[in-house]
Amino acid sequence: MGKLSGLVKKKIDNGYAALKREDLGQALVEFVLIAPMLLIIICGVLQLALFCHANLLVHMAVRQAAEVYLQGGSRQVIRDEVVRFLEQYPFMEGRIVSVRLDTSTLMATVAVECEVPVVPPIRMMGRRPTVKASMSLGREIFDISRLPPLELLNLFRKLLRGEV
Repeated sequence: MGKLSGLVKKKIDNGYAALKREDLGQALVEFVLIAPMLLIIICGVLQLALFCHANLLVHMAVRQAAEVYLQGGSRQVIRDEVVRFLEQYPFMEGRIVSVRLDTSTLMATVAVECEVPVVPPIRMMGRRPTVKASMSLGREIFDISRLPPLELLNLFRKLLRGEV
């Protein structure tokens, strides 16, 4: 009985070996057909993750810039702070960053634009994507610094009285 089972087992193993060789060729062909699409999907998911993380960091950098502006920082100090903030993250080092500060009498707007890191296959496509974020800050209307100078008030008073 032991001899019979050994023969059956040998026959089955030989059949599987032939089947495995045929399956190996088919699997290789399927892999060659699927691999490029799989790589494109993986690169796309990695690029999406980089883009989302860069977007989050740029929004955090805008908040940091707004805080520096509210503390009285100049344009150069704000730009340096944004660059320092972004460069503390390894994949954001050396990226092109532009910081814009627009001020008016009632509002100030801080805007940051940064280049997004890209995975190599997407780098070959040409123009690199950028992320933009901005924050508008309202100013106090009744701030003492908004009052006209005293000389102008005296001149207006004299005009009203007809003295000029």
